[in-house]
Amino acid sequence: MSEYFSKAAAFAQNAAKLSKKMSEGLVENAREFGLEATSSRHYFDTSEEKMRDIKRQLDSRHDREKMDGLKRLIAMISKGRDVSEFFPDVVKNVASQNLEIRKLVYIYLLRYAEQEPDLALLSINTFQRDLTDQNQLIRAMALRVMSGIRVPVISPIVLLAIKKCVTDLSAYVRKTAAHAIPKCYSLDPSQKDALVDIITTLLNDNSPFTIGSVIMAFDEVCPQRFDLIHPHYRKLCKMLIDTDEWGQIAIISLLLRYARTQFLNPNPNSNNERTVPKKKSKDFYSDEEDSNDSDDSLDESFSLDPDHELLLNSCIPLLQSRNSSVVLAVAKVFYHLAPSSEAYKLGKPLVRLLHSHRETQYVVLANIATMATQRPSLFEPHLQQFFVRSTDPVFIRDLKMEIMTLIATESNITGLLRELQEYVKSPNKDFATSAIQAIGRCAIGMPEMAESCLNGLMKLLWSKNDAVVAESVVVIKRLLQLRPQDNVDMIMQLAKSLDQITVPMARASIFWLVGQYSQNLEKVAPDVLRKAAKTFTTEADVVKLQIINLGAKLLSLHPTDHTINLITQYVLNLARYDLNYDIRDRARFLRGLVLINGKKENTGENVEIMETSQSTEANIILTDSLKRILLCEKDAPSEESPSAGRDRFTIGSMALVLNHSIPGYEPLPDWPTEKPDGSLRDNLDETWNRSQSIKGFGSEYIGNYARSSTFEGSFTKKRKDEYDLNRFYDSEESSSGEREESSGEYQF
Repeated sequence: MSEYFSKAAAFAQNAAKLSKKMSEGLVENAREFGLEATSSRHYFDTSEEKMRDIKRQLDSRHDREKMDGLKRLIAMISKGRDVSEFFPDVVKNVASQNLEIRKLVYIYLLRYAEQEPDLALLSINTFQRDLTDQNQLIRAMALRVMSGIRVPVISPIVLLAIKKCVTDLSAYVRKTAAHAIPKCYSLDPSQKDALVDIITTLLNDNSPFTIGSVIMAFDEVCPQRFDLIHPHYRKLCKMLIDTDEWGQIAIISLLLRYARTQFLNPNPNSNNERTVPKKKSKDFYSDEEDSNDSDDSLDESFSLDPDHELLLNSCIPLLQSRNSSVVLAVAKVFYHLAPSSEAYKLGKPLVRLLHSHRETQYVVLANIATMATQRPSLFEPHLQQFFVRSTDPVFIRDLKMEIMTLIATESNITGLLRELQEYVKSPNKDFATSAIQAIGRCAIGMPEMAESCLNGLMKLLWSKNDAVVAESVVVIKRLLQLRPQDNVDMIMQLAKSLDQITVPMARASIFWLVGQYSQNLEKVAPDVLRKAAKTFTTEADVVKLQIINLGAKLLSLHPTDHTINLITQYVLNLARYDLNYDIRDRARFLRGLVLINGKKENTGENVEIMETSQSTEANIILTDSLKRILLCEKDAPSEESPSAGRDRFTIGSMALVLNHSIPGYEPLPDWPTEKPDGSLRDNLDETWNRSQSIKGFGSEYIGNYARSSTFEGSFTKKRKDEYDLNRFYDSEESSSGEREESSGEYQF
């Protein structure tokens, strides 16, 4: 048996030696062909030996080793390592015939060209030669790198390269030239006039693949030169659906600013947009056709400019885009440009975006909340889409409840209150208190529902959740101010619950209510003061202040009542030695205000107040005015929306989401008072054909649907016919509908 094991061990040893020799042979053969097998860890190895190895690889005659060395350099750059010492070795490979090596060299050059401007200039000749290469990728890459090298001395060379590429037969190269324009402008602003001429040339481009980049360059170099846009306005509107998604956003932003300066306000008589009659909308998933299409959707007294209407009609198909930024950009156009009666088309597409990621939801909800403050009718039919889900984070939840309160109407308030009552039962205290605040906003916004909301909130006073009880009392206090003549019973119920309520703000609110309406609580108010005097020293500061106010108000109503006088003096004496200086100051002020004609306690003795003949008359006047001073009517509260102030910003802007102005934000221009000359837009040579468009960019569904005969026919209708967005939400058609393509042009 031992002999058997010894033979097995010898066999295993020989096999290991043979395997080692085979692997060494493979490595040597791979090294000869430049295919050395290495792990990815060596890309981040920065030892001196490895640095010498990288230099050897860059000088190698094998493309595989050069590529491996360049990858290691790029990996070090990504880690923040300074590898500018290899600049001469990298520049030598700038003319390599291997396209992958060129890409890596270009990445390295863009990183270190500013540090080594003299060496970077050595590669300029290579880039200029590449501009005439037969491969469009090489031509575009050469221009991209030239424009990315931040060396001011080469700006004239870059300008010449851009001028050469704007007439290139390849749309991809022309697009790259458009991207190079802002880079050249930031490098040398003195070249602005020449760059504007180049942009003017590029605006004549008929490729949807290029036009988006041209508009981006226009916004960077000369955003106010609308005279360059006049002859291309209609072309931009018609090309909008065929451009890529980010190009669509750029074009829509430009056309929005253009329209605000070239067309008249379509809502000249809408002083209060909240009262604009709303278009009757169907349920979110309804497939029924709207049989009552309004023929007078536009104001009869206002005639919409055909070019203005062309922009709105061109944007309608983009409401079906899968890109949320595109949908939001179209919403911006309709909100700021469309007649109020046409803005209802925004509701369903924006609600559809709420099924995306939470970050997108937050941005969309912030914009919806802003629009709902002025036009709540846009989202009234979609109330249920804003109901809070158990998985919603706090920032989504708060915005949804805010929107629900903004779009509350007589028809949906019952269901909304029922939903908010369910939220109050949540074990999450913050969520429950937010729901109670929402109920209060509904009651303040709709006074006719205040009684129903108050009854529901009064039931919450017996909740086992202290936070719910406290917030309910605070909201009830605000609501009772709206009903000053009919609140005695509720205040009495609140006074009875003082023994169970422990939250300071809630107790302070109850004491304020008892004191403010003590004229109607002649028997209850003094007893509340008596009980409050017993617990004064253990109360919170905010409660102590309201107890002092309660005593002063009762004494102003009953100046001759000996019991109230003694209790008030007792409370004021306790407050006189309180640790909080606000309470001490308040007590000193109220003592001098309400005890001027009586006896006041001073160091434990009753001393008559010394009065002169002049002060007696002043005291009488003050006594007569005491009730008006302490018991004056308080203005009813007006609950302000948390999104208040956002409406001063443009829809879809970052400033709106953050609710404050940020660098780079520019407000929309004001509407012109007189109609500008529209003949400037008639200079367009109508030679653009949709068959020149490039497929494969933007939403594939939109492209197929846009080329269908159904879609083209919809634009031949009159303005009063509305674009059917419900087809987009029909699950049966969207899952099986293959539409035939048509080669015809749009007919706007």
